[in-house]
Amino acid sequence: MIVSNEMMLALRLKRGKLNITKKESARQTGVSPKTFQEILDGKKLEVQKRTFDKLNDWLLKED
Repeated sequence: MIVSNEMMLALRLKRGKLNITKKESARQTGVSPKTFQEILDGKKLEVQKRTFDKLNDWLLKED
């Protein structure tokens, strides 16, 4: 699955809104910190479906 620019932006915005570190964001999503970092940096755009689903679920979750 492909992580779109819109999804990348949404991940960054939510992380900023919650004022949490990338490591904490990764923990909350269930994605490895390295993978989460690569996604935010735009270095990793193609991810497994389960990773995509974890990120999407985190974005949709109300905090």
